[in-house]
Amino acid sequence: MKTTSNLIKVYSALMLMVTALSFSSCKKNTIDPSGQFNIKVVNASATAGPQSFTLANNVLVSGGLNYTDASPYITAPSGKNMVTEFKNEGANSDYATGSLYTANGVSFTVYLAGSGSSARVKNYQDDLATPNNGQVKIKFIHLSDKAPSIITIKNSNGDSFDSSLVRDIATGYKYVAPGTLTVQVYGLVSKSNIGNFTFTNLVAGKIYTLYLTDDASGNLVMNEVLHN
Repeated sequence: MKTTSNLIKVYSALMLMVTALSFSSCKKNTIDPSGQFNIKVVNASATAGPQSFTLANNVLVSGGLNYTDASPYITAPSGKNMVTEFKNEGANSDYATGSLYTANGVSFTVYLAGSGSSARVKNYQDDLATPNNGQVKIKFIHLSDKAPSIITIKNSNGDSFDSSLVRDIATGYKYVAPGTLTVQVYGLVSKSNIGNFTFTNLVAGKIYTLYLTDDASGNLVMNEVLHN
């Protein structure tokens, strides 16, 4: 009986430890008081309306962030499992929420994508090192709910930027010549062309994100974010 009692005590202690660890791992907004990082906020949802943005209960954008708008980089405390919230301007309830883990000194861009039940917050770390030799540095992000879930992105010569880009994923950085860039998008499975997009006046030494999304009528569009 004594052995059984001891086993029960050990089991109870282990369960308390597991519960404590589980609670600790789920703790939100673990802030590093001495750390900082940079965050840019983008409204990539055509139907969401003007947005405000909150990180770890700290309002970084107080409203007026319209579709295609991008905030400047904002310096904020770094941390783990920090809650990200987009809200319609003047509303108390969230339009979409997510979480962000970040180290000190890095830069992120956070996007509001989708609408309705598909609304979501997506985060992507940025590399702000300036491209060399007069080039332009770009990356692509697939945020469209209307396009196939996996796409192929090519230039006007048919050269591939990415042969199988999955929805909500970003490519690595690519280097192109300044000036005009034409981008062709294909469904991976269908092989059919679903959109052609032209960007003019890309500037040498600049860094851009080109993100695929949907306009308010459901048409496929590709928008541009400048990072430096």
